[in-house]
Amino acid sequence: MMKEHPISAVVVVVIVLISFSSVDCQPIKPPTTTFVYYLFALQWPPSICDSYIQCRRGTPTDFTIHGLWPQNGQNRGVPPYAKSSNCTTLTVVPARRLRAKLRNGNLEGPLTQVWPDLKNTSDINLHQIFWRNEWSSHRMCSDYGNNPIAYFRAAIDLRNNVVSVLKFKSGGVASKAIDISTKIQAQLGKIPQIHCVRSRTTNKLLLGEVRLCYKKGDPTPQGIQDCARHYSGICTTGQEYNEIL
Repeated sequence: MMKEHPISAVVVVVIVLISFSSVDCQPIKPPTTTFVYYLFALQWPPSICDSYIQCRRGTPTDFTIHGLWPQNGQNRGVPPYAKSSNCTTLTVVPARRLRAKLRNGNLEGPLTQVWPDLKNTSDINLHQIFWRNEWSSHRMCSDYGNNPIAYFRAAIDLRNNVVSVLKFKSGGVASKAIDISTKIQAQLGKIPQIHCVRSRTTNKLLLGEVRLCYKKGDPTPQGIQDCARHYSGICTTGQEYNEIL
């Protein structure tokens, strides 16, 4: 006589396995953020130090980072997390923990080189305040609200990727904002935003910042896109002449 198989037990085991598998394979819901794209601001230190910042010493002669800012659909920065915590579903890292995070990520040195507070480039405490303010103002609402190390590294990588392209004749050479934009577009393939400031010593217009736009979720060289707003600050039409100090 053939031995009967315990079919009911097999069915129970299969049902249990299927149940566990369905639980394990449920997709994880990605975090929700309310911004639309990133605006990456690179400042030209000689101009900034001759306009709205009093710089003490060691003014860099290469573009440095001002910020990597999440923007809304109206081309404005999203509100700070402290005022609008519904900007993200991420559990954000508070600003008070940022210094330890940057130190553990070995980022203080690189940030001092490419993202300094221009008021005094040798004052690490000023840099820390600058980075903390940048983080708390808007960056908590970015894709990286729970990972400041990845956020600051992404900004460093973006700057290092484009800084060799941003080479202009300096020493007071004047160019139209539209011509500066066209030169950058020819190199990067996308339209930047040119930000103009005014010299406090000569009252002339200066190239203050070059701003580039990147896709939400992809602040990498591959994620660059046209900026919807082409000029900002004092420049509005592109026909303004800007000196490059």
